[in-house]
Amino acid sequence: MNNKNLLSPINLSHSKQIQTLVENRKAYTLNHCELNVFETYQRSEMVPLTFSDLVITSMLRGKKVMHLFDKPGFDYLPGETVIVPPNITMRIDFPEATAHQPSQCTALAINQQEIANTLDFLNENYPREDSRTWQLNYNQFHFFNNYELAQLINKLIRISTGDALTKDVLANLTLKELLIRIMQMQNLHDIQDNLHELSSGSRFAYVLEYIRVHLSDKLNIDALSQMAFMSKASFFRAFKHELGISPVDYIIKERIQLAKQLMNNPNNSISEACFKAGFNNLNYFSRAFKKVEGITPSLFKARYRAVG
Repeated sequence: MNNKNLLSPINLSHSKQIQTLVENRKAYTLNHCELNVFETYQRSEMVPLTFSDLVITSMLRGKKVMHLFDKPGFDYLPGETVIVPPNITMRIDFPEATAHQPSQCTALAINQQEIANTLDFLNENYPREDSRTWQLNYNQFHFFNNYELAQLINKLIRISTGDALTKDVLANLTLKELLIRIMQMQNLHDIQDNLHELSSGSRFAYVLEYIRVHLSDKLNIDALSQMAFMSKASFFRAFKHELGISPVDYIIKERIQLAKQLMNNPNNSISEACFKAGFNNLNYFSRAFKKVEGITPSLFKARYRAVG
């Protein structure tokens, strides 16, 4: 069971507004971006779609199979986002789209100069701790929406489809935050996927690897900040700045992932999973689990048992 945040639904087009059954498009153009809403009402295969700008696409309804970068096709579902560089053609299958159950997604095309300005501002004023530059990572182009990402995309949809006189200013500010959140998420995933290789040269990779190895043990933020050769305040600030999450929240989320794995074993009770994952209070574990996963540990275990 993967934890991903769904976007708020957008009303489907009225039948009189539909000009084509495959990738029917509504567009909302602003100074620095264009929001496109695509709907498909019949099964189709290998439908090409290309933008001249970077595009951030997010699924709202139905299912697609995306073909990108000469890689095998992958399922693309609500709660997920894909970023595509300029002038790269997506080829899309719609295996389940019908008139009664159409697919629907957004495609936010962002002006290249706006992206360059945001990257220049970050690299000049908020350089990364590991001396690498802020940049979008197109090797990580498909990911689940976390809460912050979903909220920002929802906000951009509301701004773009609304009629506020200040919509261009509001959209511009939200675009900057969206790009930062995506890069923070990519930085975190990149470090997590390459902990061993990066741990000798990146203080955060070293800390994350230590957390992973000692997840069931008592973890002390003071000790972690000393490992990073930083004060506690600087460690907190830099960790969240680069990875988009506080060290405390990161530990909680990693422990919950471990608890989920343990609960998938029918021999482990909820309390056993709680304590083996490093939590020392069952009530706190239940609250934290529901906050992250949206359901209680008992419901999670019951669903897994039903599926199994």
